[in-house]
Amino acid sequence: MTALTGRTVGKFCDFRVDDSAGTLRSIPITSVNGVSLTYDEIDLTAFQDKVKGALLGIPNCKIDIAGPFDTTAAQTAGTLSGSHTILSGIVGVLTPLSLDFQVGIQAAWESGAPQFGITSSTTSGFICSAYDPDPLNGTYTASFIMFPGSSAPDWGTTAES
Repeated sequence: MTALTGRTVGKFCDFRVDDSAGTLRSIPITSVNGVSLTYDEIDLTAFQDKVKGALLGIPNCKIDIAGPFDTTAAQTAGTLSGSHTILSGIVGVLTPLSLDFQVGIQAAWESGAPQFGITSSTTSGFICSAYDPDPLNGTYTASFIMFPGSSAPDWGTTAES
């Protein structure tokens, strides 16, 4: 077991999402953003207030990823599957998906290291709202949003299933 403190690099990050059959697959990424909850701010400032005040609204989570266009066959999680193989089968499908972004600290991810995501159920998970392949440049972009009525995903140290 490695020490789970310190800085890391992208090669130790693993992006996993369910395929169309509900099996977690690792796909290649070169960038990821939005791995968090963001809250709308509702302004509650009154004229007599000395500083602006706000109330946080309902959280939102949208994750955008990009990576190499790849048609490799589906592999077990932890071994890269083709991005096109997985994403083309889940885009626009209104079925909750498990999503797990694992951040290995100075080594491949292991239990106890940070991860962000949610294990899907019939009422909770992510959906792939966009998949835009660019085969000419050998890249893709994709977006994931929350399934309506989902529980909030969160940071943890145990892998999603």
